[in-house]
Amino acid sequence: MQVLKDDVKKSIRQAALSEFKKHGYMKASIRHIADAAGITPGNIYRYFKNKEDLFYELIQPVYEQLASYTLEIKNEVDYKLCKETADHLVILRKIDATILQLFKQSSVELTILLNLSEGSRYETVKEELITLVYQILENVFATTKETPAPLEVNEQQSARMLAVTLIEGISLILRDYEDGDTIKVLVDELVYLYSAGISEKIKLQGLC
Repeated sequence: MQVLKDDVKKSIRQAALSEFKKHGYMKASIRHIADAAGITPGNIYRYFKNKEDLFYELIQPVYEQLASYTLEIKNEVDYKLCKETADHLVILRKIDATILQLFKQSSVELTILLNLSEGSRYETVKEELITLVYQILENVFATTKETPAPLEVNEQQSARMLAVTLIEGISLILRDYEDGDTIKVLVDELVYLYSAGISEKIKLQGLC
């Protein structure tokens, strides 16, 4: 059996990242990846079973990191809410910092995960992030009321809207910019604006 060459596999991975970033998982082509790597399409299958297997190897590490970090944030928030010491700005900053840290480590992979994974096993990741932020905001709104109580429907809708637009906003920044410093400034500004909006909403509704 011929030994698989590390440099060939590395070329395939680099070509695949470029293809997935350009076209997304669904429209990415094994033939295009092979052409960019300077090999035949058939040769790719000596290294990866199929496109899904190749996508998995590239994206799974950053997915695992994101899942681990967000679980840590949720557990910390749940603990603080029990102690009634949660602060929504601190919470949003933690999410901000987590995404920026992952971007520094794996910028292309994170961009693909959040924006271009439709049709893959990771297509629900953005919705999972939105749900996490929604649950955090829902709890923050509930615990800052004078008399803790379940949120009204309009309050739930507001929390959902804020969560969706925050995560979508961060995803668009990652999609449209590549410079790390620019991304940090824009994400920080986005988080600040949403935090200010949340604070104003809390005041207007008499939640604190």
